[in-house]
Amino acid sequence: MPSAPRRRVGPRAGYAKSQETRERILAAALAEASAAGLHKASVAGIAARAGVAVGNLHYHFGSRRALLRELMATLVADLEQRLHAIDAADGTGFFEWQRAGLLAYLDYLRANPAHVRLADEIKLHEPRLYHRAVARWVERIAERIRGGIAEGSLRPMDEAEIAAQAHFLHGARHFLERMIDDAGAPADETVVDAYLSLVRSGLGRRAPATGAEASEA
Repeated sequence: MPSAPRRRVGPRAGYAKSQETRERILAAALAEASAAGLHKASVAGIAARAGVAVGNLHYHFGSRRALLRELMATLVADLEQRLHAIDAADGTGFFEWQRAGLLAYLDYLRANPAHVRLADEIKLHEPRLYHRAVARWVERIAERIRGGIAEGSLRPMDEAEIAAQAHFLHGARHFLERMIDDAGAPADETVVDAYLSLVRSGLGRRAPATGAEASEA
């Protein structure tokens, strides 16, 4: 009786398997880096977590350094993708957009508790990657500020102040990162709304003074 014909694996199936292996290795690298730190993550530990031979890591990424660089780029891209999803929401004003972004960042931090430490390592070991990501984030905020000025929800500002305010608003994430570690901190929405009330007071367009208020001034 003739044997059944051997099932041939086409190039598409081979590519899918290779891609799945790469993704599994990256996920294992993230787990190892979260536990030990990016630059203490060992090839053996990553391979064990991924369930692959050490040679597979070199086959897919070339070297440990290349693997860690891709992991760092992936972490940055993942956060940016989440923020861009908020940008895609049409019809949101500046303060609504800022609120949604801050709450999304808090959700991201809670889902990825090692993010802050890994971001600090990226800043130390891959400063160009880190600063490019920060520059893109700041420019997103600056664009929203310009839009808020155009729509009338923010007071007029020149480009120098827009750039400065964008950096200040970006810096708010450091406060949120510290808050995550405080078990006694208020609810996320309470903290974000309190922060935004300060921002609204400083950046929001003020209503014209009434006759009585103008005379008192």
